[in-house]
Amino acid sequence: MATLTKQWQTGTGSVTLTYTGQGDGTISVVSDPNDLYVSRSMTISVATTIGGVTTSVTITQAACEPNFKDADGK
Repeated sequence: MATLTKQWQTGTGSVTLTYTGQGDGTISVVSDPNDLYVSRSMTISVATTIGGVTTSVTITQAACEPNFKDADGK
């Protein structure tokens, strides 16, 4: 199993990618919460070890929800 952690270029936190290393298996993507009020994204390249095939995948994370109360406490 291979694991790679990359920092987000905006905001805080990181993305962790995990791959079992078995053929066309799934790459798992887990991220720390987004602390920004705008969405963010990063593009990663995925390459095969045999044949040199490479593709790009864009990971997008939604903006965080505002966490505040109005004058009425709602």
